Amino acid sequence: MTLYTLFGQVPAPALTADATGYTMGVQFSVSQAGTYTGVWFYSAAGAAALPSKVRLYAVSGQAVIVDQVAAWSGIAGSGWVRAPVTSPPALTAGTASKAAVLQGSAVNWYASAAHYWDTGAGQNGISNGPLSAPNNANSAQGQDSFLAGDGYPNSSFNATNYWVDPEVSVAAAVVVTAQQQQSGRSMMRKRLMYADV
Repeated sequence: MTLYTLFGQVPAPALTADATGYTMGVQFSVSQAGTYTGVWFYSAAGAAALPSKVRLYAVSGQAVIVDQVAAWSGIAGSGWVRAPVTSPPALTAGTASKAAVLQGSAVNWYASAAHYWDTGAGQNGISNGPLSAPNNANSAQGQDSFLAGDGYPNSSFNATNYWVDPEVSVAAAVVVTAQQQQSGRSMMRKRLMYADV
């Protein structure tokens, strides 16, 4: 089995403080069958708390596939942290899903990158092996999806990337480009922080 995530090493994103609890998500799909094994979240320096829940939604019909209390490998303010999915669900090739985290504390600190999904690095979408995420225009509710409160994130603002990063596992080998191989090496450096990944 091989693990894939969307984002590799990234410059420290801007930090946002907000008194409102938000659910933030990212739409993705896989080109071959696999499983959803976890979610990564970029906890920037200064963050006082990590998201309290992790979810996986079916974009079509907005049905909840995974709903669990987050158990992060890492601490607030430590950079990339990971929450494993306790019962990894199967992913069907070509089916759009949305990974989401709920920032449930009174004061939330989260990393964000405005216009990432329309004029930034994700303007054409991004991919790594069989895992891909469309750009803002080609996402069902916009790739910059969030919701004030607890629920399906379907609001959109400034094509912002909130650094919610799905982790998927696939069994079959895939042919990747040199650029994807470099991205994979970056993600391996990210994952080496945790022995269970």
